[in-house]
Amino acid sequence: MYVLVFVLLSALRYTNRMKLVMTGGGDSKHFREIDKFFVNKLGKNPSLFFIPLAGKKRSWKNALTRIQETFSTIEFDNIEACEDLHSLTWEKLKSFDAIYIDGGNTFQLMDMIRDTHFYELLHRFLNCGGVVNGDSAGAIVLGSHIETAHFGLHGDENKAGVISYQGLNLIGNWAVHCHYKKREDKEILKFVLEYGFPVIALHETSSVFVNNRTLKVLGKRPIAIFTKKGKKIVEVGESFRL
Repeated sequence: MYVLVFVLLSALRYTNRMKLVMTGGGDSKHFREIDKFFVNKLGKNPSLFFIPLAGKKRSWKNALTRIQETFSTIEFDNIEACEDLHSLTWEKLKSFDAIYIDGGNTFQLMDMIRDTHFYELLHRFLNCGGVVNGDSAGAIVLGSHIETAHFGLHGDENKAGVISYQGLNLIGNWAVHCHYKKREDKEILKFVLEYGFPVIALHETSSVFVNNRTLKVLGKRPIAIFTKKGKKIVEVGESFRL
């Protein structure tokens, strides 16, 4: 079963109409311009499907309230939270214009995604023109590998017991690291050399927009990208090909 899923993820690595926003996990006040950018990629009176599953269950309703307040100055026709990915259907998901995957514990989120049809639904959603916004854990799972969630002094613990660290592979071989700090460079480079996956590292006030295979840096700070050749800084407003 896992081999079949791996082949599927590899084969469907890119969509023809992919639009992803990924943010580094900082306070929402840093992303007001990004929020406007996100909404401007949608049509009139858009609807938002909110996924708070990376957070503690008792905080899901508060997370929905926070998102509603975050977008209170932006017209969303409807914002609805998802508390069970197992029951999610395409008929349900296709009625929304955007998906927002909230932050929290990356391994908890991935554990909830596994054994559901969420990957296939997400891929279909993107291919049909939907926009996905992932913050922190919600951004990390979109990449190739979630080992990056362990990085740093306050990395996520794998309390969910996730065995496979493979991500959703929506941006090719690239893994995503959030809450990035320069002191983590050695740890990130070691991962790149050992696993072979390049890394996009987002500061807490950094964000990127992926349109098909082109990544553009948004937010207030540049991002760092790590490959086998080393570290490179990509400034706000600059783009590069994934």
